[in-house]
Amino acid sequence: MDITIGVMMILLLLVLIAFEMPIALSLGLSGVLCLLLTKGLNITWGFLQAVPFTASFSWAYVVLPLFILMGEMAFFAGISSAAFDMANKWFGKIKGGLAMATIVACGIFGATSGSSIAAAAAMGKVTIPEMKKYKYATELAVGAVAAGGTLSVMIPPSGILVIYGLITEESIGRLLIAGIIPGLLSMLVYCIGIYIWAKINPGIVPQEGTSFSWKERFGSLKQGYGALIIFGIVIGGIYSGLATPNEAAAFGAFAALILLLINAKNKLGGLKEALMNTSKTTCMFMLIVVCASFFTLGLTVTGIPVTLTKYLVGLNISPKLMIFLLLLPYIPLGMFLDTVSMLFITLPVIFPVVEALGFSGIWFGIMVTKLIEVSLMTPPLGLNVYVIHGVVPEISLGKIFKGCIPFLIMDAVTLTIMFIFPEIVTWLPNSMLGM
Repeated sequence: MDITIGVMMILLLLVLIAFEMPIALSLGLSGVLCLLLTKGLNITWGFLQAVPFTASFSWAYVVLPLFILMGEMAFFAGISSAAFDMANKWFGKIKGGLAMATIVACGIFGATSGSSIAAAAAMGKVTIPEMKKYKYATELAVGAVAAGGTLSVMIPPSGILVIYGLITEESIGRLLIAGIIPGLLSMLVYCIGIYIWAKINPGIVPQEGTSFSWKERFGSLKQGYGALIIFGIVIGGIYSGLATPNEAAAFGAFAALILLLINAKNKLGGLKEALMNTSKTTCMFMLIVVCASFFTLGLTVTGIPVTLTKYLVGLNISPKLMIFLLLLPYIPLGMFLDTVSMLFITLPVIFPVVEALGFSGIWFGIMVTKLIEVSLMTPPLGLNVYVIHGVVPEISLGKIFKGCIPFLIMDAVTLTIMFIFPEIVTWLPNSMLGM
C-alpha cells in the first residue's frame, strides 16, 4: 500500500510541474500529501513543525551562498573581460582561436564562479561582439559561449557539486577537487572540436587569425591574477587539507571582495548588487531544500528507494549498463527541469542504487554534473541559450540552439571518455592531502 502511495506522490509531482506550479511548492505539496496518507495527521503535523528547521539548520549549507557571493563579486571585479583578453592573446592566431579563447576564458571565469548563467551572461557580452567583428559565423560564436558557460558547473567552485554533496552526503571537498580534471578535459575537447569544425567548414572562421607578440602574451598573464588568486585560495586550501570547504569559500569570497574594491568602477553599486543577487539565489535554494525534504521523507516512509534498489540490483544485467540506464534519464529531464530541482527529485531515488552497485559516488556525481551541462544547451529549457538570447536578442533562439549542436556532440565524447575511464575523475580526489 505504501509503495502505491509513493508512486502516486511521484505522479502528482509530475502533474504539478506540468501545470507550471513552482518546483519547490510541487515537491513540498506532494511530499506532505504522501505523509498524510501514510502517517496520519498528527505525525505529519509534527513533521511540518520540525522539518523546516532540521532541513535548513546545517553548517554545510554555508558554503553555497559564499560561493555564490564570490562569483557575483568576481563578475563585478571585471575578471570575465580580463580572462578573455588574456586567452585571446594566446589563442587568437590559431584557426578558430577566438572561439577557443572564449572557451578558455569561460573556464577561467568558472574558477571564480559556480554559476553557468553568470558565466554565459558575462562572457556573452564580451566575446560575441568581438567574434562578430572578426567575421566568425554566428552559430560558432553563440555555441562557444553557451558551451563555455557550462564549464562553471564543473570547474570548482561549482554550486551544483556542492548541492550534490549536500543531498548524497558525499564529501564536498572531494567533489570539488574531482571536477578539476573533467573540467579541463571538457575545455580540451571543445577546443579540439572547434579546430576540427573550422577545418571541415573554413567559412565559419576568418582565414587569418589575430597575431600577438610573445611580449604581449606573457604580459597578458598578469591580467589573470584575480582568477588565479581566488582559485588558488579555494582549491589549494581544500586540496592541501588546510581549509574545509566552508573556510575556503569564506577566504575566496573575501579575496573577491578585495578584487572588487580594487578593480570595479562602481564599487558600492557592484557590491550592493552582488549582495542582493546572492540573497535572492540563496533564498530560492533554501526554499527548495525545505520543500524537497518533505518529498524525500515521503519517499523514505513509502520504501520506494529500498524497494527499487533491491529490484535493480537483482536484475541480471551488468553494473555498468545499470549505471548507464540510471544516467540516461537526466537528458530528457534536463529539457524540462532546472538543475537544482532535478537533483532533489532524482538523487534520493537512484543514489542508493549507485551505492549498492559499488560505484564511486564521486564519479557518479561528476557524470551527473556533466549531463547537467548538456541540459543547459538543450531545448526547450536550455537556460544558457535564453541567457545568450537576452544578451544578443537580435540572434534567434533557433540559431543559438543550432550553434549548440556541435558542442553537444563534443560533450558526448567527453562523457564517453569519463564513463570508460572513471580514474580520470577519481584520481585527483583520491590523492588529496589530509583525506
